[in-house]
Amino acid sequence: MTSHLDPRQTLRRQLRQTRRSLSEDEQLNASIALLSNLKEQLNSLDSIKVDSAQHIALYLSNDGEISPHLLCEFFWLQNIETYLPVVQSKQLTFARYTAETIWQKNIFGIKEPVTTEYLSGNKLDIVLLPLVGFDSKGGRLGMGGGFYDRTFANKRADEKPLLIGLAHDCQEVKNLPVEGWDVPLQAIITPTQFIKV
Repeated sequence: MTSHLDPRQTLRRQLRQTRRSLSEDEQLNASIALLSNLKEQLNSLDSIKVDSAQHIALYLSNDGEISPHLLCEFFWLQNIETYLPVVQSKQLTFARYTAETIWQKNIFGIKEPVTTEYLSGNKLDIVLLPLVGFDSKGGRLGMGGGFYDRTFANKRADEKPLLIGLAHDCQEVKNLPVEGWDVPLQAIITPTQFIKV
């Protein structure tokens, strides 16, 4: 018997392979263009302006994800505190990220800050999260673990934090099947696109 999730799993596999096939130069150029696009577009969002945001979460790139490392350096120059997701049970909390952060690997082999001080998602101003796939209507496909969905399941669209997906342009699909548990984003930013949802 075929699961109703099979098309999403197949698409997820294909898109992950596509982003992993990008060269180091293509990845770096995408990160540079992403920073330029984000700086230009963030202040056009109604709810939160980057110059008033003090707590921004991002991620360490993995599995070909577009890297937000240049965004992080930009935020540090603006004296904005940055945070990284930490897996706790089946949800995420967020740990402060600085140049002095000490690391440990989580159950997925991804680096996380070693700390006992965490910030809950609703204390953040902006969360920049990785996408596996997206469409022009703002549909998103994640890795399938549901961590961001569970963490922000009760968040209303007009509440903090602003959820913004980051992706390579090659991760766009024409029409993404969306499930009821998928937490909607306020925007998606790629090296060349800004999709306000």
